[in-house]
Amino acid sequence: MRRSVSFPFVIASFMTFFFVTEIAIGATITIRVEVPDSTPSGDLIYIAGDFQSWNPGDPAYALTEQTDGSWEITLSLPDAIPIQYKFTRGSWQTVEKGSTGEEIPNRVHTPQGTETINHVVANWADIQPSTITGHVESFVFAPFLGGRRCWVYLPPDYFESSDSYPVLYMHDGQNLFDEATSFAGEWQVDEACESLIGNREIEPIIVVGVENSSSRCDEYTPWADNAFGCGGGGDGYLQAIRDILIPEVNLRYRTQSGHAKTYMAGSSLGGLISVYAGYEYDDVWGRIAGVSPSYWWSGQQILSHAVTASKPDELSRFYQDMGTAESGIANLRAMRDIAIGQGFVEGNDLLSVEAQNHMHNEFYWAIRMPDILRYLIDPPLPCLGDWDCDGDVDLNDFEYFADCANGPGIAPNPLLPGVTQANCIEAFDFDGGSDVDLADFVEFAERLVP
Repeated sequence: MRRSVSFPFVIASFMTFFFVTEIAIGATITIRVEVPDSTPSGDLIYIAGDFQSWNPGDPAYALTEQTDGSWEITLSLPDAIPIQYKFTRGSWQTVEKGSTGEEIPNRVHTPQGTETINHVVANWADIQPSTITGHVESFVFAPFLGGRRCWVYLPPDYFESSDSYPVLYMHDGQNLFDEATSFAGEWQVDEACESLIGNREIEPIIVVGVENSSSRCDEYTPWADNAFGCGGGGDGYLQAIRDILIPEVNLRYRTQSGHAKTYMAGSSLGGLISVYAGYEYDDVWGRIAGVSPSYWWSGQQILSHAVTASKPDELSRFYQDMGTAESGIANLRAMRDIAIGQGFVEGNDLLSVEAQNHMHNEFYWAIRMPDILRYLIDPPLPCLGDWDCDGDVDLNDFEYFADCANGPGIAPNPLLPGVTQANCIEAFDFDGGSDVDLADFVEFAERLVP
């Protein structure tokens, strides 16, 4: 007996065959990746993408290490359908980053048949490249806040001289010098110091950055704020710096001690505690900078506190700033008015800056850092007679002496940018006659040939 086959059955069978065939057709893609030398030994490399629900540590998508140190995985994927992916070490905290530690877009590839593609991971999110400029070191002193780490910037000539230096104490120490240790970007304090010292815009200085901790809210605030459920430990924090850290820094490094050469700066809550220190501990810190200070804390209590206080006797320079794109600019203006009412003179011992369109973050604080340092730190003393500042008076200085004697047409000295005729006269007016003349030349010659 002959069986009949219905037309719908034929169509269904054909469609089943068609779709099975389509599903079976795919791409075989081998992905090979080179990883940076900083990759911890023993860590696995994973691929995470839209083809596996972006799971950063799925064991099925772990790569295999090769004999040449690269890592490899082979995937079967639909052909001609683009995929997006990134490499990790098992979590999004260890995802790959760009060459300077920046965020990078998802990698995109369209599989085509059988192929091999090669990638290079530049950095990992948790192992950023160091961005330190100049000499920055750190130490832990057990008696200070339970062994809190402190970062120390030393000026360029520190190891070649016997000089002593002023010290600037700063908060949030891990954010000051190095992108690799920062939370959301560094202040570039080291870059600013290296440039300004090298250009003789500020005298050489030591910067000590105290790391923050989980106690930041308490340590950086003089009063509690019920809205945040913390605060009020500021005095204890400042006293620990005064009584424990400063003596230790003075022992470890060549410092100029005393409030006239000891300064403090910080941002946000760090700016709040710095301004508080200027009012309450001016016998310790003679110059302070409140950068985007959180004057709003605890109902603007810093403002009412300042109103009841008199002008701090030993506070010789008070800097504050804020970006106009930040909230709280009215508080900055209120503090400026309070300080002026106490006898501060704006442009002299008070500088209040409103930075146009700046926001509340490290990127903008880094932009303002050079001007902050220019205000806080004195310029270097002129090199009397030693115009090229090489440590002695010699024939190389004669050219500068002659230019000075010629009057306002003095050629600029590349070693001393911004030199004026007044500076020139100060440097070579050996006899105190308020000019540079033959009498000074005789004195110059005697110094040149004793």
